[in-house]
Amino acid sequence: MKLEKVKGTKDFFPEDFAIQQYIFLKFKNIAEKYGFKQVEAPAFEYMDVFRKKAGQEIDEQIFVLKKKGKEEIGLRFDLTVPMTRMYISRQKSLSKPVKWFYMTRMWRYEQPQQGRLREFYQLGVELFGSDKAEADAEIISIAIETLKSLGLTEKDFFVKINNRNLLEGLLDFIPKNKMQEVMRLIDKSEKIGKKNFELSLKDLGLDAKKVMKILETKDIKKIKPENEKAKQGLEELANVLKYLDKKYVQIDLSTARGLAYYTGTVFEIFDKKQKFRAICGGGRYDNLIENFGGSKEPATGFGLGLATLELLLEDKNLTPKIEKGPEYYIAPVNEKVYRKALEIADKLREKYSVEIDLMSRNLSNQFKYADSISAKNIIIIGEKDLAKNEVTIRDLKTGKEKKVKLNQL
Repeated sequence: MKLEKVKGTKDFFPEDFAIQQYIFLKFKNIAEKYGFKQVEAPAFEYMDVFRKKAGQEIDEQIFVLKKKGKEEIGLRFDLTVPMTRMYISRQKSLSKPVKWFYMTRMWRYEQPQQGRLREFYQLGVELFGSDKAEADAEIISIAIETLKSLGLTEKDFFVKINNRNLLEGLLDFIPKNKMQEVMRLIDKSEKIGKKNFELSLKDLGLDAKKVMKILETKDIKKIKPENEKAKQGLEELANVLKYLDKKYVQIDLSTARGLAYYTGTVFEIFDKKQKFRAICGGGRYDNLIENFGGSKEPATGFGLGLATLELLLEDKNLTPKIEKGPEYYIAPVNEKVYRKALEIADKLREKYSVEIDLMSRNLSNQFKYADSISAKNIIIIGEKDLAKNEVTIRDLKTGKEKKVKLNQL
């Protein structure tokens, strides 16, 4: 049997994990500055809970665990479902708005592609209890600020924003029983191409040219709502745009977010050249809490995928170079001084990262090893120095050495 990882997964070696944690820390700092608090949920949920959000068809995309007794359980594919369940469990006692964020892994059973894995990490926020445009604007701003904190600018990414009420209002000539299927088609229109999109609309018996004309409108001033739903959506969209940095945002009526539970603002973030999948996506879902059995309450949020974000950072030469070497490497010259070297290492570890020789190497090979692990300094522990209650410290970057008394070390 060939020993290899499962298709669609990624091994995180120390250098990969360091980059992941660097991105996580940037996101965490920004989310906390906006007053969001970190949460976590179980890796698996009852399948019936997932189906309430996404319907029976979600079964094909979930890793379903082997059935034990009557329990049917699957691995989570996002955190909106678990967080909604968690929110409902304390809905009456929580002060509104409730602002939570997460940084964790998900699983989705599908064909792996560039930027889309079967096991993947996602950063995200959920905001419960506010139906205001300011809440939608805040979560979009967190996504923008996160990308900016990683060195990306308006030349590198942009936000496509839309409103589901507006889109459904403009498409009111479509029969209600076909609306969700049309939304799914719109959501994947760029992937399937204009020709296939038009053919799919015609197969549904729809006026493809009329649909295309609406979706190609980019200027808010040219959007002409003719019914209350479209007017409401346009007003909601305009109110959100008031609070956003315009240089990052563009109206795109073809942004639909295919899932049925979205009710208002929807958005996706792409790299400027759209070389990759969406980096981030989200929006307002004001009916999900009620659908899950809670009291009706508004909610909004987003998920940001680590895999696509890392591709973009690499493409822009912004992948952080993180040195993980210890502050000090302690090199005992022989076995006689090893116990004293251990005492020094233990003391230094109260403040610094410290490694000590574990291979009984000679001094020359210890220097080579210290250099290979990017240690910043090497402390040479020798018998003559110890007789004077001192050690020798060499800065491995500059090569400069100095003698330091043990009580000063």
